[in-house]
Amino acid sequence: MTGSRSDQLIKRSLPFFFSFAALALLTAPTLESVFSRWLKFDESYSHGFLLLVVAAFLTFRKWKPAPPVPGFYAWWLVPFILALAGYMMGGVLRVEALQNLALVPLFLSALAVLVGWKQGKQFILPIGVLVFSVPFWDYLSWPLQLITVAFNEFGLGLLGIDFRIEGVYVFLTGVGVFEVAHGCSGLRYLLVGQSLAILYGELNLRTIRSRVVLFVAAVALALFANWLRVFIIIYMGYETNMQSSLIEDHDNFGWWVFAATLVPLFFIGQKLEASASEQVNQDDSSLVPIPDSAGAPQKTISTAVITALAATVFFLLPSNPIGTKEDPQPYDFRLDGEQFGPLFSSSLERWRPQVRGADRLFQQTLFERAPEGETPKQLYVSVHSYDFQRQGAEVVQYFNRIYASDEWRLENVFDLAGPGGETFSGVTIQHRLSGEEIHLAYSYYVEGIWESDQVRAKLAQLAGLFNNRTDASQITFGVSCEDCDGVEALGQVIRLTLPNIVQEIDEHYGG
Repeated sequence: MTGSRSDQLIKRSLPFFFSFAALALLTAPTLESVFSRWLKFDESYSHGFLLLVVAAFLTFRKWKPAPPVPGFYAWWLVPFILALAGYMMGGVLRVEALQNLALVPLFLSALAVLVGWKQGKQFILPIGVLVFSVPFWDYLSWPLQLITVAFNEFGLGLLGIDFRIEGVYVFLTGVGVFEVAHGCSGLRYLLVGQSLAILYGELNLRTIRSRVVLFVAAVALALFANWLRVFIIIYMGYETNMQSSLIEDHDNFGWWVFAATLVPLFFIGQKLEASASEQVNQDDSSLVPIPDSAGAPQKTISTAVITALAATVFFLLPSNPIGTKEDPQPYDFRLDGEQFGPLFSSSLERWRPQVRGADRLFQQTLFERAPEGETPKQLYVSVHSYDFQRQGAEVVQYFNRIYASDEWRLENVFDLAGPGGETFSGVTIQHRLSGEEIHLAYSYYVEGIWESDQVRAKLAQLAGLFNNRTDASQITFGVSCEDCDGVEALGQVIRLTLPNIVQEIDEHYGG
């Protein structure tokens, strides 16, 4: 009897194995990129592997009492085909976010084709919780940064501190400047908080109302934890004249603040468990899967259809190389001539932008030919281009930064316009040891579209769907000079050199 039951379980599991193996083969490049993000423990998705293990446990917990019987539920081919189409569109257009977004719906809809709604609904949350580990949530970072700044603006105002706000920068008059950067958005706390709420609800709560209340509470507490963390850091910087150790090492402090907010979250969870609606007896039979159809023909058809559709998309997708190039290819042009002369250096006063994974690179350090007796300005121009954006090779990513905050401190922010109306974000930074000041300006040229804001630069990939370009470039300028208006000098450099740079990019990428 034991052998017969084992044989039945194996036969019943084969359709799931072959169907999901086909999907895993199709999505292997995307899965690899997701796993690589999980391995970066200082990013927002470092909880991914732990969440995968928990999701597998919860799925097994649902599966073991009554393994679902595979069949063929044709209506569920509609969401499955839509998820496949979204994944294929992301691959054809080389928009990795679309492929990431389609991952979890793709596997859930394939499961629904095999087992239908009655059997499959119990697996929605155990598998669906993985959506909080898939790296398409970065688009929330900028709004979360602005909300964090707004909270701190309110709090600092209540304390009567003299400050001003410029975008995501908080200037404490006479003290220093804080940047509410990507890592300060609170995205990592939000994703972990949402995951914990879903898991707690799955294990301990029955009603949808209780689960929704807990989820909303988790979102509110996770956001508040980050707002409070940033506020304390800024306030300590103000009180200690920027000497507090929290300013340089605030990650661990943030997790302690977040852990403190889990106390009221689990208190709310316990209150919900004890509520009258949760104590009402429910029919446990509703949790047992009820097969709508079964048998060899149905499960063979569903497996064949899922595999055939996945194979079709696999062969239709363009072959994209994975990862980044070790050495970016150089652009074949120079900017020195009558007005500018070359300097044999790849940096400007020990500064250059931190950009990873570029496919094509141009950088040149120059000096402006000045009249005799005047100190010439030193200039820096760089172009970091990506043939198309993918994991580790994106124009806007966590490790791409204009300057290293441990070496340079922010002094000012400003905006500049290019000769054709292009917008550039500008910053003035000061070296922490030497006191040397340099003025920088940068912008993004994504698929023929100019954006100076990081979120809009990411979204420009979607706007670029209507042309034949897939490239993205970060263009950066720097000026170092004595006794001159650095911002004005920077604007002049942009006006003189940008047309040649854009022409070179357009010629290479077919603009």
